[in-house]
Amino acid sequence: MFLSTVSVKRPYFSSMLNIVIIIFGLLAFANIGVDRDPDVAIPYVSASVTYKGMNPKTAEQLLLNPMEEAFKSLPGLKRIEGTAGQDYARVFLEFHLNVDIDKATADVRNAIGAIDLPKDAEKPSVFKLKNNARPFMIINISSDKMSEKDLSTYVNKELKPLLQRISGVGQVNISGTIDREIHINLNPSILNALHLNPNQIKKEINSQIVNKPSGVLRNSDSQFSIITNTIPSSLDTIAKIPIGQKDKPLIRVEDFATIQDTHAEVTNYSEVNGKKSIVIDIIKESKGNIVETAKQLKKLIENLNKTNKDQLHISINLDDSIYINETYKNVRFDIFLGSILAILVVYLFLHDWRNTFICSLAIPTSIIGTLAVINYLGFTLNSMTLLALTLAIGILVDDAIVVIENIHRHKVMGKSAVAAAIDGSQEIGLAAIAVTLAIAAVFVPVAYMEGIIGRYFYEFGMTVSVAVLISLFVAFTVVPMLSSKLGTKQSLLAKEMQWQIKFNHYFHIFQSNYQKILKYSLQKKKLTLLVGILIFILSIFLLKFVPKNFQSTEDESVSYFTFQLAQGTPLEEAIKRGKEIRDHIRSYSGTKDIIMNVGSNNDSASSISFTIKLVNPKNRTYSTTEFTQRLNESAKKFIRNPNEKIGGKGYNSAIYLDLYSTDSQALYEYSKKVLQHITKIKDIGIPESSVSDAAYEYKVTPDFIKAASLGVSPSNIAETLQLLYKGEKVGEFYAEGRYFNIKILIPIKKEQTLNSLAGIFIFSEKGDPVLLSSIASIEKVQIEPIINHINGITNVTISADYFGKDLGNIMTQINKYIAETKPKSVDTSYGGQAELLDQSSGMVSKALLLALAFIFIVLSAQFENFKAPLAILFSIPLSFSGAFLAILITGKSLTIDAMIGIILLLGLVTKNAILLIEFAQQKIAEGMDVDKALLESAVVRLRPILMTTLTMIAGMLPLIFGTGAGHEANSILGVTVTGGLISSTLLTLVVVPCVYSLLIKFKFPKRIPFMTK
Repeated sequence: MFLSTVSVKRPYFSSMLNIVIIIFGLLAFANIGVDRDPDVAIPYVSASVTYKGMNPKTAEQLLLNPMEEAFKSLPGLKRIEGTAGQDYARVFLEFHLNVDIDKATADVRNAIGAIDLPKDAEKPSVFKLKNNARPFMIINISSDKMSEKDLSTYVNKELKPLLQRISGVGQVNISGTIDREIHINLNPSILNALHLNPNQIKKEINSQIVNKPSGVLRNSDSQFSIITNTIPSSLDTIAKIPIGQKDKPLIRVEDFATIQDTHAEVTNYSEVNGKKSIVIDIIKESKGNIVETAKQLKKLIENLNKTNKDQLHISINLDDSIYINETYKNVRFDIFLGSILAILVVYLFLHDWRNTFICSLAIPTSIIGTLAVINYLGFTLNSMTLLALTLAIGILVDDAIVVIENIHRHKVMGKSAVAAAIDGSQEIGLAAIAVTLAIAAVFVPVAYMEGIIGRYFYEFGMTVSVAVLISLFVAFTVVPMLSSKLGTKQSLLAKEMQWQIKFNHYFHIFQSNYQKILKYSLQKKKLTLLVGILIFILSIFLLKFVPKNFQSTEDESVSYFTFQLAQGTPLEEAIKRGKEIRDHIRSYSGTKDIIMNVGSNNDSASSISFTIKLVNPKNRTYSTTEFTQRLNESAKKFIRNPNEKIGGKGYNSAIYLDLYSTDSQALYEYSKKVLQHITKIKDIGIPESSVSDAAYEYKVTPDFIKAASLGVSPSNIAETLQLLYKGEKVGEFYAEGRYFNIKILIPIKKEQTLNSLAGIFIFSEKGDPVLLSSIASIEKVQIEPIINHINGITNVTISADYFGKDLGNIMTQINKYIAETKPKSVDTSYGGQAELLDQSSGMVSKALLLALAFIFIVLSAQFENFKAPLAILFSIPLSFSGAFLAILITGKSLTIDAMIGIILLLGLVTKNAILLIEFAQQKIAEGMDVDKALLESAVVRLRPILMTTLTMIAGMLPLIFGTGAGHEANSILGVTVTGGLISSTLLTLVVVPCVYSLLIKFKFPKRIPFMTK
């Protein structure tokens, strides 16, 4: 080849090219980010609106339906999921992958801004969702000396800005704080005596507190904005606000109300290991480096603890950078160990440290050079790129082995080092290029797989392709150049030690026996071909018994658990129940930290969530999955009524089944049957339905005639009740550099009953008190606690965790039940891992077919015929039996990682066939008989075939037998590829020569029979 000739004749030029690659790689290594997963912009946008006191049905009508109507025409929209609950409505929008997520978010904001929402609804919240939206660090702040109010102020005003300034921090979410709020507490007795209507007071105060731009003042050389501002900054200012009354003396707020500097209603509670704390979730920004960001955060926290050691304490309870560092450290060790094992295999065959050294240079050069390219492409060192680099170790020396072995063969012929380097490289060039391009071609479809899965594996495919292409460059520059300088003319058998003599003895026995087997097989070509076909059929049969899951479960020593209480559960009761469950969790050995959060802004105190940090896997006898399964089972004893459940599985659950219908009654009835059926399936966690059994509210129905006769309107009733049970914002208060809400309300007793509600006085327009029960009826009615929609249609979602190894079999059982029992009015669809498993199977099948097509195209272009590529492709199905058998023997599952391993096999197993066929074609072109050429090719290429195969297997061993962080996914991929390589190599050496011999002797008829006419 031209490149190898130039490299041999101009060694300094060749060396400098490779040094440049290394320099760029080292520079990239210093700057490249480290992360858990690829940074994938998942096209999801969430929009929500909060309205305190609104029930789910009303939220559906006034909030959810208008939002869905406004969103349904957005460009690129794929799916809308809506939820209406107590106090809120939320819409979850999924866009097609080619949609710009930032533009989609802006479109959603514009659409929701154009909706005519109720005036008392809070400002809509719109944000895009990302796969890295889970916190990578959770910290907690507690103090024995500071008040809850002061600690909350410190966190919001001082700590949060410090955290946000750290490079790599995207969001800082705080729970457990109390928000300062100024209350104007109206005195009903004074209001009655003064004949004041509280609703009129509310409007008066609201009109007195303003902060509005009022125009621009311009003169000849400048202009100034005008603002009208009466925002109070002291309680006395609020107390002195005047309230005007027609024909009556002016009164002030202090005359009929007390001003209280307090806090907003507390709807959530956080604690860590039994101590009330403020909990902060830190989410990284896009392209951020988790490891570096965590390092800066730890340094900040250490300094803050030193500065404030007498006032407060900040501790870290969850730190993903530890797991990522462990994974990164394990991968580096795997790469190092795999490299050593691969080099030992090379030395085992070559018996020469010089040639082994030359081959080994391909590994660091290719890996370092790959870092430069993936950094340029914007990748990070994450689960996909690191897996690709680890997997590539055994592949990177393949080209170097093939080239150097052939160069050495030419030296043994008596050629000079320079001539042998040039001739050997040129002779093997076609085969080496074909091998490398076949591997790279395999990953073209992988890199461009559709869907979220495709986005993840894009980085995997690109990394492997870049690495093997750089290794090819090294094989044709560094290897021939150094071989011409460092190589010897000695044969592989010269100056052998005792073990080398024995190795070669046994190798020659194996070689001789192989030659006999191949000779016999070539005499029985059709029988050999039949055996190969039967083995392929066996692999299809084995596939039925292979368990199928979407992904391997990694033990990150973190478990998440949620307990759902009945809607409307008071916060105090929820905290009490949460502490009971917390103590139960603490009884398990191996728990390190337990973070408990009760309630949220949307669902009051009905949700109790736990983040449980476990000790290192080496220090416990169970996996995180086993712990979660046991906890789910044992926590059943805390369920006290049908409205309570172990839930909160979410979209990432193994099973996420959507049922939807326009017939709500039929939908709810059928969902109960499906839930009962799923409950009975083995290894499934407690399933959760999005429908609760019951929720209640008090419905106040005014008597229009009676109310009107007493000067009370229905809106007056509603506004008065709102002041009593919710309060209403009338302005803002400025202090300490922040704005706080001012709320007007009528204080009521903590214990509230139906009688206390009926005994409320409503003030008429004249300020006269009117008993509520005299002008309205009050009844307790059942309501739907949560209403869910999919694309505007009512739906029920059933989700569950799965703790077994064959999710595919579970889905088959559920699908069979649904097919037999589903009413015509109900439709179904899957989400979560079940959907991803189904999608991945289809996408991988498509990628396999495309990979086969690309390999055929590359090989046809290289060999200038179709027969050789067809024979080479026959080696691919021979690898499937070994891959599936290896998965079965090791007790693993066919996951997305295993599927990628099978795609990788397409490129790897063709390598052996290419080496065989390419050399045979050379001999046939020289006039040798086909079968004799195949026999000679098999003998000559047996050593490099075994060398490259064993180096690849050696590179896989650290993946297969690793036990550290992140080894689960690596192990299944290593097992799949190793099993496929073993079966394919053994069968390719025999079957492919027979297939090629049959094809080369087959003559296409001059006329196609059906075209004779």
